[in-house]
This record gives sequence, C-alpha cells and structure tokens, in this order.
Amino acid sequence: MNTVQAIIFDLSGTVIDFGSRGPVVAFVELCRRHGIKATEAQARGPMGSHKWDHIWAMLNEPEIHAQWIALKGQPPTAADVDAIYPEFTAVQIATLANHVEVLPGVKELVEELVRRKIRYATTTGFDSGMLGPVKASTAAGGFTPEIFMTPDLVGTGRPAPWMIYHAAKHMGLYPLHTFIKVGDTPIDIAEAKAAGAWAVSIVATGNEIGLSQEALAALSTEDREQRFQTAYAKFKSLGADYIIDSVADLPSVIDHINHRLSNGERP
Repeated sequence: MNTVQAIIFDLSGTVIDFGSRGPVVAFVELCRRHGIKATEAQARGPMGSHKWDHIWAMLNEPEIHAQWIALKGQPPTAADVDAIYPEFTAVQIATLANHVEVLPGVKELVEELVRRKIRYATTTGFDSGMLGPVKASTAAGGFTPEIFMTPDLVGTGRPAPWMIYHAAKHMGLYPLHTFIKVGDTPIDIAEAKAAGAWAVSIVATGNEIGLSQEALAALSTEDREQRFQTAYAKFKSLGADYIIDSVADLPSVIDHINHRLSNGERP
C-alpha cells in the first residue's frame, strides 16, 4: 500500500500524437463542414473531455456560438450535438489514422514499468468506437494497456472519476492513492483529484504547447522557454502534483511518490 501500483495514462499528447494534433484537426474540420470557422485555440480549450462534451463546449464558445446562431437562427441544443456526433465520430476516426504515432520514450517507459511490476491502463475523451487506429498503433509501438477506458463504457467522461475507478476494478487494484494519473490537460488533473490519485501533467508533447515535434524544435530558445513557463504555471495553479516534459521523465516521479507514500503522504 506504500508504493505505486498503477499508472493511468491519457492518450493524445501523452503517449501518442505529439502536440495532440489529431483531435484539433477533427474539431476544426467538423466546424468547417457546418459553415463555422473555428481556430485551433478554440478547439483546444475543452481538450480531454468526452468528445460530446467537447463539441457542446465549442458550440457555446462566444464566437462560435454567434456563428451558429447566424447560420441556424437559434442557439445550439443538446439535440444538435446528438445529430452531428456520428459525423464527428467518422471525422475523428479518419483523422486519427494520421495522428497515432507512439511518442518518443514510451516504449522504454513501458519496459521500466514492467520491470518494476507497475501496471497501466488508459482513460480518454475518445469513445470506444474511435479507438481502432489508436489500438493498432500503440500495440505496434509497445504500449499495451490492460484496458482502454472510454466515457461510453462508464456513462460519462472527465472530470468524473468513474473511468479511473473502472480501470482500477478491472485490474483488481486499490487504494487509489497508489495510482498516478498522467495527462496533458487541466481536466486530466481534475480527474486525478476526483479519483484520489496523484496528478502528473505533461508539457512538451501535449495540448498546452500544441506543436509537432518539428515545430517545437524550430522555436527560438526564448520562445520555447516562455511557452513552457506559461504551461508549468497553469498546471501548478490547477493543483498538479508533478509537471514533466514527457512520459520519459516519469520514472523519477514514481521514485519520489514512493518516498512520499512511505512517509504516509497522500495525494
């Protein structure tokens, strides 16, 4: 009970898809198909939430909301999201085919987790029907979680803790203070806090920076440092227990949490 037993990983921006580009492309494309101009920043705002909730949040973003009313003559409703959600699912699946590469360091991290006998699973904002391309790519890249937990399997998405609870039940592990939740969005932190797990936030490969590996490398040192400082400050203000650049940095975090657990500390 005093050592880390399990890691719950997010997907895009955490273990696949450098910069969490796939979901952004899909949301912007969905809006375009309905005559709405959406920016990457608008698409990234609700990132990490269930995709239905994400669409609803975007439709209620002031600029997009105004565009919707101008086009449709009335505010968006939940029925509107229900109507376009199957279309989004198809767009997301097609988009993910080009955004499922396993990130640098993931394979080596998995090998370290296996060596330490630490088990792992995932939670995500994707529905289970969207995960075909993801599962194929992660398996080929050496990332094989015990279960991919999705909102449609438990009835709701983040920040509710149900996906983590179901993953824990599936693995037969408890208490939750021996779990680490790793993700790249504010709602990942909220999910960890709701479940009673440690919250670890990812910066370099994730949604807050939002750049491909090549684009990130092309930044000036000053620009890169400023973006990282902003992301670190945001995650710290939201209560992240640890903030790291990528999952490659996770082993030292596990060591530190093990030390804290042995001293009776909890998330």
